[in-house]
Amino acid sequence: MARPLCLPLLLLAALPAVLVADEDRILPSPEEEDRILLSPQEQNKNILGGIRDADLSDEWVQRALHFAISKYNEATNDAYYRRLLRVLRAREQTVAGTNYFFDVEIGRTTCTKSQPNLDTCPFREQPEQQKKQFCSFQINEVPWEDRISLLKYRCRKA
Repeated sequence: MARPLCLPLLLLAALPAVLVADEDRILPSPEEEDRILLSPQEQNKNILGGIRDADLSDEWVQRALHFAISKYNEATNDAYYRRLLRVLRAREQTVAGTNYFFDVEIGRTTCTKSQPNLDTCPFREQPEQQKKQFCSFQINEVPWEDRISLLKYRCRKA
């Protein structure tokens, strides 16, 4: 009589192990859940080559932005320094290094380029002398080679 109960008891004892194994296979992992719940733009954040919004508080983003403005001032023939009025858009792309894309508004200051402390220089007060411009910059930075370069820029009157 005891023999016929062995098989059902054995099957009953094995059932929790089968359910746990089956549950692991059916339920997504936490990483898969995140991928399912994230928008396509959020999914692109860590994809190599995907362009995403840049964090303006990040020191690398600030360094690239400062570099872009500095290179712009070196390239212009204007005796007066121009500095950032506002950032319209900042994006980044992970490649062999990082590409930064900035859309900014810059304005003419009262300081000549030869003066010190240009980052705090006041803007001109008369609108016609401010000579505001909208500029787009593309910067490539390869930190492990200590290399940063301005790939291209374009500016137009604001």
